[in-house]
Amino acid sequence: MKVSIITVTYNRGHLIGETVLSVLAQSHPNFEHIIVDDGSNDDTEDVVKKLNDERIKYFKRPRTANLSKLHNYGFQQSTGELIAILDSDDLWQKDKLKIILDIFSQNQEIKFVTHNIQYFKKANELQPNYYAWEKDFYKNIFSDVILFRILPFPIAVFKKSIFDEIGYMNERYFDGQQDFLFRVALKNKIYVCAKTLSFMRLHESNTTHSKKNNHYFINYYHSVFSLFIQGDIKPILFLKSFIKITIKFLNHLWSTISFKIN
Repeated sequence: MKVSIITVTYNRGHLIGETVLSVLAQSHPNFEHIIVDDGSNDDTEDVVKKLNDERIKYFKRPRTANLSKLHNYGFQQSTGELIAILDSDDLWQKDKLKIILDIFSQNQEIKFVTHNIQYFKKANELQPNYYAWEKDFYKNIFSDVILFRILPFPIAVFKKSIFDEIGYMNERYFDGQQDFLFRVALKNKIYVCAKTLSFMRLHESNTTHSKKNNHYFINYYHSVFSLFIQGDIKPILFLKSFIKITIKFLNHLWSTISFKIN
C-alpha cells in the first residue's frame, strides 16, 4: 500500500534535511514524500533537491502563512491510498510506516491511526513517552480529543478516502489539524498505537511561550462551539471542554507574560 507523506515547511533548511532522511530510511519503501514549501527564502529548496530521491516531490508555493491551505494542496497532489502528516522539524522511527501498515491490514474498518511520541532537543536526549499508554486501543476517542487527553499532533496516518466523508482541513483556520481531528473522531473510531513512532523537536520557533500560539486556542473555541451549535456535542461535554480550554488558555497567557518578564 502506497503512503503519501505530507510535509509543510517554511525556512527550515537547517532542519528539513534530517526530517526527510528519517523518511528515506523507512523499512517500508512504497511512499511519496510531498513537501509543500510556503515560499521559503533560505536554502530549503537546495537541501531537499540535493537528497535526489524520486520519491520526493517538492512544490514551492507563494507565501500564504496558512497551514491548512498548504496541507490541502499537498493532499490534492497525493497519489497514495494512505496519507501521513509529518512536520518539517520532526523525525520518524525507521519502522513507523511498516508498523502502521500492519495495523491497517489487521482490520479494514480502521481509517485513522495515531500513536505515542517523544520530545527531544538533541537526537540523543529523548524525553519520556508523552502518553502513559501500555497497550494499543481502537475506540471512539471524541471526548478524549475534545478534553485534550489526546492532542492533534502532526503524526497521524489515515485513509485518503476519509476526505470523502469529512472533507479537507478548514482553511478558515491557520492550522486546521485540531478541527480535522475533531471531525474525524466525531464519526469514526480511531486506532491508538502505544508505541513511540515519531520524535518531535523542541526549539525556539515552536516554543509554547509565544503569542503566535494563541490561534490554537481561538481555533479550539470556534471548532467546539460550531460542533455544539450543530448538536454534535452534548451540553455537559461542551461545558467541560469550555472550562478546560479556558484554564489552559489562561495558563498559556500567564506563561507568555512570565517568559517575557524573565
